[in-house]
Amino acid sequence: MIRKLIPGALALGLLATATAQPSAPAEKPAAAPEAPKAPVDPAVIKSDSSYALGFRTGGSFGQQFGKFGVTAADIETETFIKGFMAALKGEKPEIEESKLQAAMEGLGSMLQAREKETAAANLAAGKKFLEENGKRKEVTTTKSGLQYEVLAKGGDEKYVAPTDAKEGAPDNKQFLVNYKGTLIDGTEFDASPAGEPVPMTLQVIEGFREALTTMPVGAKWKLFIPSALAYGEERRSPEIAPNTVLIFELELVKIQDAPAAPEGGFPFPMPQGGAPQPGE
Repeated sequence: MIRKLIPGALALGLLATATAQPSAPAEKPAAAPEAPKAPVDPAVIKSDSSYALGFRTGGSFGQQFGKFGVTAADIETETFIKGFMAALKGEKPEIEESKLQAAMEGLGSMLQAREKETAAANLAAGKKFLEENGKRKEVTTTKSGLQYEVLAKGGDEKYVAPTDAKEGAPDNKQFLVNYKGTLIDGTEFDASPAGEPVPMTLQVIEGFREALTTMPVGAKWKLFIPSALAYGEERRSPEIAPNTVLIFELELVKIQDAPAAPEGGFPFPMPQGGAPQPGE
């Protein structure tokens, strides 16, 4: 829905969008800090807001094109800015359309070749890591190839599949979990909010689904998910490249019935795209 904003509200909205950063949870509620006063010098406003808009645009660009393997190193900065500003001003491109199309096709071919090399390297690195990791006495390897280490045993309650599951009946169970996802080099790519278990269904990657349906409530496991049980040769984000082994610290807090959809369905289309949910 498009809302009509007065100039002051618009300025506050832009400021919040441009400066919002994740913050560490406080143990006790703290007094809200005073909002910074908006600058009055037009030069400062132009400079700071230009950086804010550029920063947010860069973040969106990185998320959108990072899924195809595009990195900052692939961009010629001055030329990129030149093209960006020309489009922003509504000017015609200095390079004819046929050349632009040919250049993008060339970039696509280059990215495909690079992704193929990355996939092969990740497959080899992941295989070596899992072979060594599986030798540790703390690690259990299942028939599927999933590896897990029990950090907390939990209780006796476990997931029970519906008796009519074989007939194609939907599973309405919802899992409340805490999680943190990292790569084998320790890079963190996702995490649930601290102290706020997130709901999850079984519409997740195979390795995550196997853990959710196996571990008891209250348990905390460290999962080592082979790429074949994750995203395979698909790149999911700038961090999750083809054939990437994923590591999750997963705590199963509760299993409950999923809430029923509103009568008549959802009033708005469900969100599409965006960052993948853990295991999605």
